[in-house]
Amino acid sequence: MKGIIFDIQQYAIYDGPGIRTLVFLKGCPLSCTWCQNPESQNLKPQRSYFREKCSLCGLCVEECPNNALIYSEEEIKYNHKLCSLCGKCLNVCPNDVIQIIGKEVSVDEIISIVSRDKPFFDSSEGGVTISGGEPTMQYDFLIELLSRFKKEGIHTAIETCGYFKTEIIPELTELVDLFLFDIKHPNKEIHKQFTGVDNKLILENFKKIHGIVGSNRITCRIPLIPGINTELDILDEILSFLKQIDYKGSIHLMPYNRLAKTKYKKIGRGKEYIDLGELSEKKLRKIITKIKQNSFEVICNE
Repeated sequence: MKGIIFDIQQYAIYDGPGIRTLVFLKGCPLSCTWCQNPESQNLKPQRSYFREKCSLCGLCVEECPNNALIYSEEEIKYNHKLCSLCGKCLNVCPNDVIQIIGKEVSVDEIISIVSRDKPFFDSSEGGVTISGGEPTMQYDFLIELLSRFKKEGIHTAIETCGYFKTEIIPELTELVDLFLFDIKHPNKEIHKQFTGVDNKLILENFKKIHGIVGSNRITCRIPLIPGINTELDILDEILSFLKQIDYKGSIHLMPYNRLAKTKYKKIGRGKEYIDLGELSEKKLRKIITKIKQNSFEVICNE
């Protein structure tokens, strides 16, 4: 079985316990205003172009068999409708400014790569984390991956936005050792405004998974987005939900950063990038204090 991934990162320490290898699957049902990996949203492979490194030599234009590239004095213009993603342009580029994000790989290929790190997993109680995008967008591929990792004795985790059919939860809970589950906003209208979907299904799925696996196998993660979900009254609503379902696990905070700006530009979506500002240290400390006052452990990627 094959799926579309856009990266594999080794020796990660923030995405589950111990030393981990991250496998990033393409495709996401959400379109978050603050998305840190916009290249993950499209399920299909796509072209990336880093204008700042381009010398405008024109070799890629000459090499393209589909006339999808047009030379101009400012940049190499790109017609995605004509592009077949053959890769000939990136093979002749002297500055490595062109990339194809996303490639089709087999389960066996991923198992072979990840299994090399098993000694590190075993010594640190680590494992593999399937991320995205949203891993459940490629559900059959995900299940096959998880099944194989379990057979190899590798601890499994997935990073999820929680927006998937409730019917798949029983199978997921059999194969996933740890759910890293995002709760972005408690209000369904605001959630839909900034992500494209409301939060009803997401909260239902968190509740159901928690009811099956308990607090030790699901971690609530909150991306902290200035001006959207960083006010304490909004946080209170999330904490209230967690208390209602008797969640006893930790809360993992992920403050917004501006690192995605270049990613948007490289995939031709620079005009869509919105700078949401910075979360002040003072506000972050207030958020952490509020969570601790409600008897939750806090983990923060600062």
